[in-house]
Amino acid sequence: MQFWIGVENFAKIESARVRVDNYTLFVGPNNSGKTFLMQLVQGLSDKIVRLLEEDAMDILLADRIDGYSKYLLNAENFRQFIAYINEKLHTKKEQLIKEIFGKEIPIEKLYIDMELDKDVFYQIDITDRKSLENDEVKKSVYMDISDFSVWNSDKENKWKIGMLSKWEGLSGKSRHLTIRISMDGSEIFSFRRVFERLFEEDSLYLPASRTGLMLLYRDFFANRKDDDISFWIENGELVDNRERYGGLTQPIYEFLRFLQTYVEDEEWREEYGDELSFFEDKIIEGHISATKQGKFSYHAKDDDNVVPMHLASAMINEVAPLELALSSEKQYGRLIIDEAEASLHPQKQLELVRFLNRINNSGINLILSTHSDTFVSKLNNLYVLSELVKDRGDISIVGQFQLEEKDLIQPEKLSVYEFVFQDNGKSMVKEIVPDARTGFQFDLFAKSAMDVYGEAVRLGEYN
Repeated sequence: MQFWIGVENFAKIESARVRVDNYTLFVGPNNSGKTFLMQLVQGLSDKIVRLLEEDAMDILLADRIDGYSKYLLNAENFRQFIAYINEKLHTKKEQLIKEIFGKEIPIEKLYIDMELDKDVFYQIDITDRKSLENDEVKKSVYMDISDFSVWNSDKENKWKIGMLSKWEGLSGKSRHLTIRISMDGSEIFSFRRVFERLFEEDSLYLPASRTGLMLLYRDFFANRKDDDISFWIENGELVDNRERYGGLTQPIYEFLRFLQTYVEDEEWREEYGDELSFFEDKIIEGHISATKQGKFSYHAKDDDNVVPMHLASAMINEVAPLELALSSEKQYGRLIIDEAEASLHPQKQLELVRFLNRINNSGINLILSTHSDTFVSKLNNLYVLSELVKDRGDISIVGQFQLEEKDLIQPEKLSVYEFVFQDNGKSMVKEIVPDARTGFQFDLFAKSAMDVYGEAVRLGEYN
């Protein structure tokens, strides 16, 4: 399934429709709306499912027996279901924007778009214990959950279980994506819970200026006063102060909370062992560690000294959250990284691109922004190389460039968007369509390079 988020007349952005479920790159001038859009994507990741009500269930209902309901999301009802969500988004857009950003920001249109993979549909089964005694239900659910431990402790049968499965229609193959339990027996609650697997992403936003946040996050929480007053009256209504995030946007606040609550997990560090080894060897030339008190430090390679983060370089502080995200007890399926290359020497930027490609290949979706021509040139070269290997079927080509197969990308996964200023001062977000042989044409960087070259030629005329 493919997933886009779109806006019209939002902040500095006149129009945008961007892919958010794979590997996405934003380029463009300062103050063109890249950060606003990235934070909007992050903020929406846990809010779309909240919009689903009983009438959404009616759209997808395929069968119902006492204690058991089957829902299908397929080619026949998919567009109607997306239209339903977009109607809800339109109604709630101002409220959602205020929740995410802590203030009102003009927005004319907010919508999602999705596409089902060919010959694929999704089945949602919601059942209770009693229904499992029905042979017809057992056959429909095609999964033995009668021994599920929770049933034995629930004499009143209030528990419900929801199962989401992905079906390949032509082959008849199915794969369970998730199982969710509802304690209160509410079918709408179970319905929302299983849809989290499709609409919500365990996502972490890494804001720009990470160095300052790495150094000051502990002071922020130590000095917060806003929890002293939990609620106040605004426009005659009771407002929950916790939605204000201490004057920050929700995505930035969540990043600070990630730093504050970080716990290293050895199993995840082992799971991403190859990626982290590359990161530590090629980029930071050392290791990031955390104490039980949540203090981070940097250990340089071939050096016994342990350096607290406030004494480490800006480069170390900027990229440290990448290592923390991969080794954290809390795992993330998507990283949204604003100004990914900040504070990195051009040579390190080249290695960073390889690292990001590697973690995307390991299953982590990425949304990045950059102002670096070095960064985009390397990503573009790896795109072209990936297309070349795909076309010729010859992986040995990679070694000729001192690279590894892990550095390549799946070309169809990469989406690049350029933010272009219009005469009215707003930006239009345009998708850059690549050429398999030359890759992406970055007009913004090409113009800057030509301007500098032209200036150098003119200077040479004086010599």
